[in-house]
Amino acid sequence: GKDFKKIASLKIIKYFQLRLKKSNIETLANLINFIFPLCKQYRIKFIINDQPKIAKKFNLDGVHVGKNDPSIHECRQILGKNKIIGKSCYSSTSLANKSQILGANYIAFGSFFHTKTKKNTNKISVPNIISWNKKKCIPSVGIGGINYRNFFKISMLNLDFIALSSAIWKSKPRPDLSLKKIKNLIDNF
Repeated sequence: GKDFKKIASLKIIKYFQLRLKKSNIETLANLINFIFPLCKQYRIKFIINDQPKIAKKFNLDGVHVGKNDPSIHECRQILGKNKIIGKSCYSSTSLANKSQILGANYIAFGSFFHTKTKKNTNKISVPNIISWNKKKCIPSVGIGGINYRNFFKISMLNLDFIALSSAIWKSKPRPDLSLKKIKNLIDNF
């Protein structure tokens, strides 16, 4: 709780994605009811992973979906035209292009590095990202094992956003200090 407040108050995060694959509705509701007001207070968009119906029920800012989740079309039908829909495209520029055409608001490429957050990941293809940058009309996000030690390896790819999970939430001694390290790298890039 207080870690999230510290991080939100840094005004670095633009989007927060709640990704809890095995949580029940009660747990999700409790977390949403705690985190979403903080996100609003600090002007952070709140996205939930996989579940457009939960996004609608709680009037969240949007949903992020992958290959085994509801389609962009289905998410748009549930959420309407003004909510954010993000799509995982792994290393596929054809999937990114298709997602863009189907109305995704952003796409995510990854995994860039080894990550314990997600199983069965594929390494990203740098030429694919460079190719995508030439034809993209929506923002792209880099995901997967990104931290302050490896940030420079992907910094030249002109990604619009980077997604951080373990680099922040599992850092010692404090998540806000890890985020500040990464912000310093970005500010001095």
